[in-house]
Amino acid sequence: MSTSPGGGWVAVTDYPAWPSPYFAELHRHAPPGLPLGFASSLTAIPGRPTRPGVINLHRLKRLYRDRGGQRTLSAARTMLDQLQALRDGGWRIVWTVHNLLPIDGGPPRDADWYAALGVLGIADTVLTHTYADALHLARLTTAPIIVAGWGGLSATADAGPVPESVRVLLRRLRAAPCSMLAMGNITPYKDLPAAVEAFTAHTRRAHLLIAGPCRDEALAADLVAAARRCGGRVYVHPQRVPPEHVHHLYRVADAALCPYRVDGPWEFFTGVLYPGSIGTALAFGTPVIAPHLPAIAEMTTGSPARLYPPDEGPGPAMAAAEAAHQRPRPRLRRVGDSSARWRAVTAVYRQTFERLTCENNPPATTSRDNVTASPGPGTRRFTSTCSPHREEGEGCCA
Repeated sequence: MSTSPGGGWVAVTDYPAWPSPYFAELHRHAPPGLPLGFASSLTAIPGRPTRPGVINLHRLKRLYRDRGGQRTLSAARTMLDQLQALRDGGWRIVWTVHNLLPIDGGPPRDADWYAALGVLGIADTVLTHTYADALHLARLTTAPIIVAGWGGLSATADAGPVPESVRVLLRRLRAAPCSMLAMGNITPYKDLPAAVEAFTAHTRRAHLLIAGPCRDEALAADLVAAARRCGGRVYVHPQRVPPEHVHHLYRVADAALCPYRVDGPWEFFTGVLYPGSIGTALAFGTPVIAPHLPAIAEMTTGSPARLYPPDEGPGPAMAAAEAAHQRPRPRLRRVGDSSARWRAVTAVYRQTFERLTCENNPPATTSRDNVTASPGPGTRRFTSTCSPHREEGEGCCA
């Protein structure tokens, strides 16, 4: 793995210095034909590749900050100028769209829209995790769109012993008559204080465990206050759970609560959303409680889930989950194969690299009518002007 490669497939991220679970899975499952490397910034990439090269963008927000750390229009213009210069120098540009706009650090701003739409205009190819996201993005870009599929966190054999902090959380989940788990960063777009209020109002015996770091002191205070009003049925663990140990919690919880706001500045979730916590819950067979949004509905197809109207809130869905819960818990729970999903995702990356770096392949002339799933088992093809349709063998990474 190179941190400043002159070619190959270069993901722009601080990994491995920043221990991103997503990039750890990507790195672990990369096939031999994908020359995967990482660069911490665009300036770490040489202007001209020394061998065929693709720059793979993911979350853009770090790439257009001023010296004070703020995302600004001026910094977004600089980022786009850098990308155009790199493309003119021979690099190909691919954006893997997790979320169209930044989802933490406050509501999206004009600079975020400028950056996102600008990258969609420069990119040679756009990768998405779901067909729902692809259909929405086809309205915003003329670049070819490829659906790569998605995968949750996988359970690795070298994770080591379970930390005591995780053991404490496991005991809480096992002791609850009905347990619900909300895992991940505690951020405004989830509106967890409102979710706790709904939980308090609509459930009677269930317990809710919220685990994840919170950088917003006011939000943390509101969440703790809401939890205290629930008479001990809500426990907040405002710390990061090591990714290699989250599977222990998901496998014990009776349901995973994954709320998302779609009001005001968060309305873009109705078009593009990659909910990693839902992917991980599904991978470990945990029933999901989440808003009925296009990407979520697609991901949960065929899996146990209670999807609620976004404007209704999770209260009735949590009440239904509590009412349907029976003791004792089933001894066996269907567990998905995250490794198989990640191999399918990285196979799409490899195929995209080969297509873009073929000597006879000129720079992409983008066209709106080319929304494509990578050919092979478990995939489907469709154009942006018609509804997706199933083909025989679908189901591997959709």
